[in-house]
Amino acid sequence: MREKIERTIEKIENRLIDLCVFFLIVIIAIIVLQILTRRLGVATSGTEEMARYCYVLFVFILWPIASRRGQDLRITVLFDFLTEKGRKIAMGLFHIVMAGYSCMFLYSMYINMSNAFRGNLRGSTVQWLQMWWIYAVILCTFFLLLAANLLRAYSLMFGPETVPTQEEQNRREMEAETEKIRKELEMEERRKKG
Repeated sequence: MREKIERTIEKIENRLIDLCVFFLIVIIAIIVLQILTRRLGVATSGTEEMARYCYVLFVFILWPIASRRGQDLRITVLFDFLTEKGRKIAMGLFHIVMAGYSCMFLYSMYINMSNAFRGNLRGSTVQWLQMWWIYAVILCTFFLLLAANLLRAYSLMFGPETVPTQEEQNRREMEAETEKIRKELEMEERRKKG
């Protein structure tokens, strides 16, 4: 059952990552459009604002995923001096603090969304864009961030999850890459023989 839940969560996360790739493509397209229109002397309105909203959504949608997968930023120079148990406790406490931050932000976003909805607040140059739509997405992502931080804190403090040092992480990545290259070479050898 747990494995099925993990696979489902990973599928959802991968779809959200795909959505964020779409936002990056939109940002790139907007930048190219702005360059072209400025070269041609044509005025465009709302493009910078749309790029900004795409970037905000990109960041807030990916944040819970990075948090759940343990891809948080950390100061490895200091962090790697801790024992394995110390690293787990430090990261667990970090995620508890981030869960508290998420709660404060959830309340703030709820107030902003309510005010934007009641006041019919729209984008300054993109008048068709209701601001509460953006706030609603950010509110949902902070709810996911709260859940991700609490789950990761629990897993670190009471579960089997470990926090590798930078050296251990580098070694794992090199081993995985070596294994991948070995498999590719084996497949190439089979093709040559067959």
